[in-house]
Amino acid sequence: MKHIIERYIYAVTKRLPEKMREEVKEELTANINDMLPKNPTDEEIDKVLHQLGHPRELAKNYRGEDRYLISPLFFDDYIQTLKIVAVIFMGISLVFGTIDAVMNIDSQTIFGSIAEVFSKVISNAFNSVVTAFAWVTIIFWGIDTAARHHKLPEWKLKDLPDLPKPNTTKISRVESTIGLVLGTFFNAVFVVLLYRYIDVIGIYENTVMVQQLFNPLVTNPFIIYFVISAVVGIFVSTMKLQYGEWRISLAVFYTTYQILSTSLFLLFINAQGLFLPGVYSTIGNYFSQSSEVIRGYFGDAIQGITIFAIIMFAIDIIVTWVKTLKNKRA
Repeated sequence: MKHIIERYIYAVTKRLPEKMREEVKEELTANINDMLPKNPTDEEIDKVLHQLGHPRELAKNYRGEDRYLISPLFFDDYIQTLKIVAVIFMGISLVFGTIDAVMNIDSQTIFGSIAEVFSKVISNAFNSVVTAFAWVTIIFWGIDTAARHHKLPEWKLKDLPDLPKPNTTKISRVESTIGLVLGTFFNAVFVVLLYRYIDVIGIYENTVMVQQLFNPLVTNPFIIYFVISAVVGIFVSTMKLQYGEWRISLAVFYTTYQILSTSLFLLFINAQGLFLPGVYSTIGNYFSQSSEVIRGYFGDAIQGITIFAIIMFAIDIIVTWVKTLKNKRA
């Protein structure tokens, strides 16, 4: 099994700098020979090599220092910076990527367009995170490499971080990330439907549309406001990811966004002439009711949705500010 010894020595030396290899090879060969009796058996060779340890560990000991892309000295700062930069990159890419996805759709069908928007939103989010990872890693690698050859600058008492606030209400970053991506996707799909497919949303009979549902003259002016609302929503979600806890500034932005989005939704569903007049008569024919009766049902449903939306908005804002003020008192 002499070739096994040679293979073991090679497994160690190939992981060392070239200038060290010959010296370590001679030293390791001598050590193994000293540990083995004359004419050793295969079992004795196996035992000695396993006593020396894994070739990777032995090479590490000979090398004398650990090798890292980012050393433990900067690793915690690297992770924290990576989280912040990834969130910022993802927020920016979702804003501009979603606008591009909405304005440049190649598919000619509703479901194809939805799938296209979904793939672009997910792709933009993934690419932004990868880009953030690459840039932050390169920058910290440079900082770390420079620090290994130079003494760290003198630190001062004012550089010490503030103590964390006790019992603060944290914001789940996983939930915020999922909410950011899905919220962007659904907002984009909604805008796409209003922008490109308003004329195919309607009442169908045997796959043939018998009545268009919405009035384009009413829906078209809302599109730009829905886009603005979506952008503000991405910004607020990005702030939630970055802060990780409820703060006064975040609560103010969140409340402003909720007022904006809820008001826009209520104005939209309560807009005069949102539904084309033929919708009421078409539905009335199915249920043997007059169009005025159906119009009344629509009005009651919209009123119910309005009340429900206002209640949910109030609960959400109250809960948000309770958490925020609890953190402030803490």
